[in-house]
Amino acid sequence: MENKNTSSLAEQKPEAPECKEDSLLPIAEKGLFFDDSFFEDIRKHFETAIDQILDTWGETKSVSDLMSSYRRVRDRNLQQENQVMAFSEDDQNHKVVLDVHDFKSGDVKVRVEDNQVVVEGRVEKEEGDYKSMKSFCRRFNFPGKVDMGAVTSAMSSDGVLTVTAPKIPQAA
Repeated sequence: MENKNTSSLAEQKPEAPECKEDSLLPIAEKGLFFDDSFFEDIRKHFETAIDQILDTWGETKSVSDLMSSYRRVRDRNLQQENQVMAFSEDDQNHKVVLDVHDFKSGDVKVRVEDNQVVVEGRVEKEEGDYKSMKSFCRRFNFPGKVDMGAVTSAMSSDGVLTVTAPKIPQAA
């Protein structure tokens, strides 16, 4: 997925994720992504990322409910490239927003490790005699100087995760 707002942010996909429990960040719980004012500054970037995925799949867009159109695509195809992710940057912060709705009932973790932010999700489901597991792991490097000790994360009630990494002000 190409995102025009990603030019200064690098994402790496590791071979085998390992989670260090002592580096886990708390995830603050918020309201619905499109209703809660907490997400207002990143919402447009997220909508653009949804549009790109819907265009790729030729999915009809519901203007009144963009998220439902996107969820239909995810229900049919859980490939990593169909997981909405958006980036933004202002004078104070870098932000990463990604859809983790499919993992909300399972385990979503955010941690800082080796000057990177790592987001992992895992969920197991049992239906009759069948058991399935899905997982993801994303690593993010931020450009410039970032206060990795002040990174925060918040999740909307509909499963959209926002990670905020504060910039360290440059000396004048």
